[in-house]
Amino acid sequence: MKNNKVFKEMVFTFDESKQDIVDDILYGEYDYYEIESSEGKFLAIVLSYEEKLEELKNALTDAGLVFIGYRETKPEDWFKNIITEPFEMIEGVWVDPEEHHLEEKNGIIVLKIPQGLAFGTGLHQTTKMSAMYLKKYLKPGMDVLDLGCGSGILGILAKKLGARRVLAVDNDPLAVEVAQENALRNNVDIEVRWSDLFSHVDGKYDIIVSNIIAEILVEMLKSAKNYLKEDGLLILSGIIVQKANLFEGYNIVEKMVMDEWNALVIKM
Repeated sequence: MKNNKVFKEMVFTFDESKQDIVDDILYGEYDYYEIESSEGKFLAIVLSYEEKLEELKNALTDAGLVFIGYRETKPEDWFKNIITEPFEMIEGVWVDPEEHHLEEKNGIIVLKIPQGLAFGTGLHQTTKMSAMYLKKYLKPGMDVLDLGCGSGILGILAKKLGARRVLAVDNDPLAVEVAQENALRNNVDIEVRWSDLFSHVDGKYDIIVSNIIAEILVEMLKSAKNYLKEDGLLILSGIIVQKANLFEGYNIVEKMVMDEWNALVIKM
């Protein structure tokens, strides 16, 4: 499962006062992380394809970041400053980034998700809120669609919570590859495939969970009813507080806020 690919990174100077702006520009579109060294703090954006680079650079420089340059990295270089020890993502659900062989007993669920390129390591607030709602609403035997699956963490959790069928899709080929590897790593039988929103989705689901940016969620909602069973639910996350108004008018069953992020449960 070792990934020997080389990836290009775009590097900027960074300070925490710009965090909200950076999240709004990059979240759901690019994988990114912070680097702290004796020379200061920097933001590295991992590029698996080379589209809209000038547009991205301009957006970040307009936000006050200073472009440093490009560099190439390999998987062993990623996230060296991020957690490697197991941590409890939500109550009763642990993430083990480096195969510490935690036991699943007494109702504890363990997700083996290494830190890597695809979004969904269990550290982000939006992933935690999605996981909390899955744990609350998913009943054994339900069918679940993980739309924009990233690392596959939510689809894997759904299967371990007792879902019957889990389909995990993403429009990034790298995310599809990573999610497939993580499904094998966790010994769960979930389907992982490429799909641009619903373009390669079949069937209907009791729950659709989607942790992507607000504007794409709004677009997804136009077709979501066609893929939901009667009384099915949508668990939506990745919605920055300033974009919450985009979901006014929908039947919001429940809402959660962590820092600047919203998660919603919607019934259609």
